[in-house]
Amino acid sequence: MNTILIATDFVAALFIIVIIIGLYEVPKEVLKPTRLFRICMWFVFVGLVTEIFICVFDGNENLSLLNLLLNFAGYIMIDLLTITYAYYIYYLVEESVRHITKKMAYVVTVLCFIEIMFYTIGTICKKLFTISDGYYTRGPWHVYSGTLSAVSFLIMCVFYIFKYRSFRIRSRFFVVLIVAVPLIATIMLHLDTNEGFGYLGAAISMNVVYAVLESKIIAEAVADARMYSEISENDMLTGLKNRRAYQIVIDSCIDEKLVGVAFADVNSLKAVNDSKGHEAGDKLIQKVANLLKETVPEGTVFRISGDEFVCIVKDVDSDSFTKIVKRLGEVLRENDRIASFGYDIGEEKNIYDIIKAAEQMMYADKERYYKETGKDRRR
Repeated sequence: MNTILIATDFVAALFIIVIIIGLYEVPKEVLKPTRLFRICMWFVFVGLVTEIFICVFDGNENLSLLNLLLNFAGYIMIDLLTITYAYYIYYLVEESVRHITKKMAYVVTVLCFIEIMFYTIGTICKKLFTISDGYYTRGPWHVYSGTLSAVSFLIMCVFYIFKYRSFRIRSRFFVVLIVAVPLIATIMLHLDTNEGFGYLGAAISMNVVYAVLESKIIAEAVADARMYSEISENDMLTGLKNRRAYQIVIDSCIDEKLVGVAFADVNSLKAVNDSKGHEAGDKLIQKVANLLKETVPEGTVFRISGDEFVCIVKDVDSDSFTKIVKRLGEVLRENDRIASFGYDIGEEKNIYDIIKAAEQMMYADKERYYKETGKDRRR
């Protein structure tokens, strides 16, 4: 039993699984850009674990068949890792050089599948290795193992060196890290005749790629996701939250014990649009938005349609909310009854029922507005 290899594989596997867990903790918008890298990491992790079990089972005659299958898996998973990594590079680079990386990925795939066939035939014919009395013994074909996957790795290294800017890397030093560190580690590991399948070298390589490339990609993807979320949840005209954000918030209010809702609708917007133009109408909407935002800082204001606004105040008691809506009513009246509004508060009450009650109160206020002012609401 190679205890040193077991120990180093175990430590490497711990590092890899920690990174994998971290990759699943990113926002869901970032999961897709990290998918192929995660698959690569899983191949390395499974390879390390496989190598550990091979060392543990070696010499156990009762587990000869399992040992044979594990060794075969150990050989072919390196090629599967290499193929996945080639496509990871393809999706990683800028659009302008993807045609080159696509061809490179195809070449790597062909080379690795040839090697997998070589391993399969070698295992069946007992030319690659044999399991005798429970012990693994290398066969005459073993000397050729890893040749095509090594060629594939060199092809990708050359691509890194000459096209490093396509990976948004600005320093050749990082290229040296990505190429030289795993290469030196692999050479050093191969100096030991009991080094195994080379998953330690692969683990070092993937850790370097994670540190130099993938962490940067994740950071950029998270920033892009946040920017997209802000854009997709903000109303461009008023700067308030939009209907998409409104739906997210009210869904989160289902379990809230106490929620206050104010529902507002701009008065005479159609008349302003018709008489003064839509630019004037937009300014009217912006004015209402600013009044709501400034008057109810305790809550979140949403523009849910052209002239409708909803303000949601969470975790507010009845007395406090009454003061808020009283203040809001005074402000709206001081601004020529610029908007009609209604409100409701509920204790352990369905949020949709609270919104509906506030909306109905707003419509009643709007009826009073048009009756008292004598304006035609259709104009």
